[in-house]
Amino acid sequence: MSTFHLKIVTPSGVYAEKDVNILNIRTTGGQMGILAHHLPLASAIEISEMNFVENNQRTFYAIGGGFVYVGNDETTIIANSIESQEEINLARAKQAKERAEKRLQSQDGDVIRAEIALRKALNRIHVKNL
Repeated sequence: MSTFHLKIVTPSGVYAEKDVNILNIRTTGGQMGILAHHLPLASAIEISEMNFVENNQRTFYAIGGGFVYVGNDETTIIANSIESQEEINLARAKQAKERAEKRLQSQDGDVIRAEIALRKALNRIHVKNL
């Protein structure tokens, strides 16, 4: 199976660069699988699970939204945040979930920000438990 270059960038810098067989990601247009020689594409990314296959090994990530650009045999992800399944601290994710739920229940502060924090925490918990 053909490979393509995947580059993941966060506000902190380059997170990873790999040659992968397939990238599965949820954009605002829906779930998609990207293979080598994919048509050019630019799209926003949802807060969601992301995975790719590299050397017949599938790796799962929690991505906190962002943007994906598919070019000529190179795909670039600009992620607001990203954590691999191994990097996720489950206790910390559960604490973040509880804090966000309390903020939403009390209607104290920025409700939209609390909803986003809750979605990110739930996504991290989901990916850790895969």
